[in-house]
Amino acid sequence: MSDNEDRPIPGLADLETPVSESFLQYFRRKIYRRQATAQLTQFSMTMPMAIFVEFLSIIGHLFKVVDGKKGKSR
Repeated sequence: MSDNEDRPIPGLADLETPVSESFLQYFRRKIYRRQATAQLTQFSMTMPMAIFVEFLSIIGHLFKVVDGKKGKSR
């Protein structure tokens, strides 16, 4: 890489204009909405498996209690 690649082109640097606050708010809302959707999707995919594992551990604990191994269940 040369030193010229790190510096902006002078003609293009003058064309930069600030972005309006309403555009930034609109853009952030879209990002937050997509993040919320992704988190909800992940939650809906992982929770059934976590609940299933907990049910299996409860059933395993119940069998140990019925066998008289209550103190050895943990």
